[in-house]
Amino acid sequence: MSRLAGIEMTKRTPRDVDRRLPSLRQELRSATQGVHDRLHLHAGFAAVQHGTVRPADYRDLIIRLYGFYVPFEAAMGMGLDRSTWLAGDLAALGVAHLIHAIPKCPHVPGMDNAYRKLGAGYVAEGSALGGRELARGLDPMLGIGVTDGRQFFIGRGTGTGEAWLRYLTQLSAAPDTPSVRAEIITGAVEMFAAFEKWLNGWSTASYR
Repeated sequence: MSRLAGIEMTKRTPRDVDRRLPSLRQELRSATQGVHDRLHLHAGFAAVQHGTVRPADYRDLIIRLYGFYVPFEAAMGMGLDRSTWLAGDLAALGVAHLIHAIPKCPHVPGMDNAYRKLGAGYVAEGSALGGRELARGLDPMLGIGVTDGRQFFIGRGTGTGEAWLRYLTQLSAAPDTPSVRAEIITGAVEMFAAFEKWLNGWSTASYR
């Protein structure tokens, strides 16, 4: 049995795993802190968080996110969870007919190896943790308790924390060598940069 297969996930906490990789976690956090802070101030995300987003702007934001996550999931070779959630949100917002015409991000970095993919996963799984708070900010627009239209931000719901824990466990299992660490950090930095660049144009093409 592999080392990962023998880990009892339900008896571990994120803090337990953190102790095994403080240096790598610190480097990842430091390397991506700037873009992370800027994304918190992104006009679309900020309006969602504060409960002030307009329906048309929210629709544009979801469209832009869909245009990123379709090629992202393809580059990562992962399941289509996020793009499926976004497609469902677009349908709930009444613009399902636009899906096939949505531009796709042309500069998603190629994930040349498993360690760069692992670094890029830091972007996806980390952002999912903040998505739950953003989901609550949609109450004024969608209604309290309504899930249609915000499935992307709800994500896995109560399973989001466990998914993050699984990611941390995978991160801790990577060989702790300078070359591997560099590949992981590069994967995270490049994917964050591509995500930020794509989102900067979220309102330049109107679908209203």
